[in-house]
This record gives sequence, C-alpha cells and structure tokens, in this order.
Amino acid sequence: MSGKKSSPIHHLKRYAGCRLFDPENRVYLSAEDLERLIRQGIRVSVREVETGQDVTDAVVRPNLQ
Repeated sequence: MSGKKSSPIHHLKRYAGCRLFDPENRVYLSAEDLERLIRQGIRVSVREVETGQDVTDAVVRPNLQ
C-alpha cells in the first residue's frame, strides 16, 4: 500500500435544463461552482435524474476548457 488516499467521489445530479444539484449540501451548482470543485482536485460523478445515466464526461469536459 502506498498510503496515499484518493479523494472520495462527490456525487451530483443533473436535472432538466442542465441544472446540477449537490444532494450532500442541498444546493444547486453553477458552471463556475463545478469548475472550482474540479480544479480543487475533487472527483465528481454526475447522473441524469430521469434516466440514471452517467453523464459525467459530457458535463465535466466542457467546464475544463
């Protein structure tokens, strides 16, 4: 074991209209909020509420450019 801990995954929900919700903190996130989390090294997982589909790549990649 290397002793290095990986950060826990921060689970987010995406609602219609691309609204992101953080159920842990019970707040909606803006694109800037999401970008801040990512730049802080926090791993995120985003699921579409209606379908349950993982849409992390579609949501995260545009916010890193």
